[in-house]
Amino acid sequence: PAIDLPVQTFLPDDYVPDIETRLDLYQRLTKVAKLEEIPDMEKELQDRFGKLPQSVKNLLYAVRIKVLATPAGIESVTHEPGYVIVTLFEGLRLDPKKLEPFMKYGIQLGANYLKINTRRRLGSEWQSLLEEIIKRVG
Repeated sequence: PAIDLPVQTFLPDDYVPDIETRLDLYQRLTKVAKLEEIPDMEKELQDRFGKLPQSVKNLLYAVRIKVLATPAGIESVTHEPGYVIVTLFEGLRLDPKKLEPFMKYGIQLGANYLKINTRRRLGSEWQSLLEEIIKRVG
């Protein structure tokens, strides 16, 4: 799935100074296929480069979302001002009953997409909501 979240997701030059090492880490992150691999990557990054900057925490979160979205039939998780949009592959449909508990958060449902209003979810609460919704969709 394509993942484009409203947070910065990158390895800063001053965190991983060597370009080849950064590229290698990005390649490894794109190959993560199981949730269990993410804490190992996080630990390795901390051991090698020190405390994780927010952009690296966000990058690991984006990898987590991608891993969760893959088996759920999600084509993309993107954003537009004030919203995160989850879109299923063509031909797949959302089950409104599965998502009913999340309606109180102002979720907007279409046939094969949903929108999360990030303005209603202060701070990073929308991130845990997104994760729970993706688990429900799958």
